This record gives sequence, C-alpha cells and structure tokens, in this order.
Amino acid sequence: MPAATLTFHARNVPTISLEVYLLHILKYCPTTNEVLLVYFDRMSNLSSDAVGHSFVVDLFNIHHFIIAGVTVTSKFFSDVFYTNSHYAKVSSLPLAEFNQLKLQFLLLNNFCLVISSVEMQHYAEQLILFSS
Repeated sequence: MPAATLTFHARNVPTISLEVYLLHILKYCPTTNEVLLVYFDRMSNLSSDAVGHSFVVDLFNIHHFIIAGVTVTSKFFSDVFYTNSHYAKVSSLPLAEFNQLKLQFLLLNNFCLVISSVEMQHYAEQLILFSS
C-alpha cells in the first residue's frame, strides 16, 4: 500500500456510520460535494499509474478521505470556507493529523482540482448508467 494512502488508514473502523458522518459534516461545514467522486477516481487512477495498483477505499479510510475531500473542495470552489482547525474539530481529528490528510489528498490528486464541464458530464452519465 503506498505511503500516501496509509495516511488515510485508521487504526480502527470508526463507530459513526458513513451516513451519520456525512450529515454531521454537512451540518457544520455546508458545502457542495458532487466532485468528490471525480477526485476519488483520479486518486485511484494516479495511484495505479504510479505504483502499479490502485488503492482501495474501505471502512478504515473512507471517513478520512471524505473530510479531506470536503475541505479541499470547499476551499477550492467556494469563496467562503472554514479554517483547518474547524474542519479538524468537526472530524474529531487532531489538527496536525488533519493537515496531513489534506496534504495527502492534494498530492494524490496531483494538485489538479480543476474539473472540466466535459469531465463532469462524463461522471454524471456514468452515475445515471450505474443507477439504472
């Protein structure tokens, strides 16, 4: 497993369900989150290209990926966002660990956060096909 993805791996599976965690984040850090799927897919592809295999999103790391992704997308797409200490508090993570997650999220996305309308349309169409 690449070192960058190990940063996201929790020692234990969080006791809070993913649904409750997402609702908690959205309550205290309202933001748009439609682009997280694009970033997760990019991270998987870039990881695969770099080390020959993609990382797996699982119950040990999904909560960390989500809070890092929400923070990065909020700061990139919105003129109004919270401080890192606020996001860390919402996620119940120490600030230093949270900052490391955010940095690794950016590194795994090659610091490329721009999503073209064509790329976004492609993902929207894939979601529609998947849900059919």
